[in-house]
Amino acid sequence: MSSIAEVLAQAQELLYLEAHHLDQKQWTEWVEMYTQDAIFWMPSWINETETTSHPETELNLLYLNGRSHLEDRVYRLQTEDSFASVPSARTVHLVSNIRLIEAHDEHTVLKATWIVHSYGLHGPLTRAGFYDYTLKRVDGALRIAYKKVTLIDDKLIGAVDIFHV
Repeated sequence: MSSIAEVLAQAQELLYLEAHHLDQKQWTEWVEMYTQDAIFWMPSWINETETTSHPETELNLLYLNGRSHLEDRVYRLQTEDSFASVPSARTVHLVSNIRLIEAHDEHTVLKATWIVHSYGLHGPLTRAGFYDYTLKRVDGALRIAYKKVTLIDDKLIGAVDIFHV
């Protein structure tokens, strides 16, 4: 196993690369960062202090279970068959405060904070929140197996898609 510093550096680079792919609308490269069984989850707020905790049975802002669902979102973005992405907003993702929670041979758990500034149909919008990641090694490369996106906002202006967060 690599040192903690090496694992953290590799994980940080992966998160920064993901932000870059989203900002540059490099959808194919972005989806390839995910494992086949990946989960991308954005829970909704139940009250001021807690979000939904069961994505299969509770209301979510976004829940994509499996890379095939991520590929479907990418297809809709590429073909402009998505209300949330027409016209496509310009974005800048800032990922910060990346913390290594667990590091094992089989997986790595991270937490981070983020801000995304976008400009599109509704003018300028800034959103922020927390990321929870589980990364796995696939054929020697780190891949995203789980991404939970917690928005700090409970009232949204405009649509929210995978590149808005």
